[in-house]
Amino acid sequence: MIDVDVYTQLVPNPLTMAVQLLSTFVLFFVAYKILWPSAKKYLAARAEKMQEDLTASEEAKKEAYSDRQKALAQLTEASDKADEIVKAALKEAKDEKHSILAQADKEAKAVKKKAQEQIEAERAAMYKDMQREMVEVALSAAGKLIGQKNPEDFDREAIDAFVKEAGSHE
Repeated sequence: MIDVDVYTQLVPNPLTMAVQLLSTFVLFFVAYKILWPSAKKYLAARAEKMQEDLTASEEAKKEAYSDRQKALAQLTEASDKADEIVKAALKEAKDEKHSILAQADKEAKAVKKKAQEQIEAERAAMYKDMQREMVEVALSAAGKLIGQKNPEDFDREAIDAFVKEAGSHE
């Protein structure tokens, strides 16, 4: 059997314990005075950097939202402008169509009126020629029946008077 003093093993030596406590206190004091300010500064800088990053991300998020709203507004505005342009083009096309149709109708009426006037002029000329022919035939027949010949001037004057009289009874 081994002879071991349990009491000395369980209870430490007070001088050793005091030295260990003093050395631990010195280590903590040195760490507190030398290392703690730089660690504190590092932690503060890290917290500040994290806060800056958080603030920057919030600002970027707000800016992105604002840009999105602007883009939507521009898109809506462009869509409205496109609709206005299309409506204006359609209105202009309709107006142009009506203008062209009105012009064509006007020209067709003018051509029709001119053709009618020409037909009436030809008809009037044809009636005059027919009346002259009838007068000449009547005078010629009357002259042959009577057996008398009138001078050419007298025939012409009689024909013109008859044509004027016949023309005024129409």
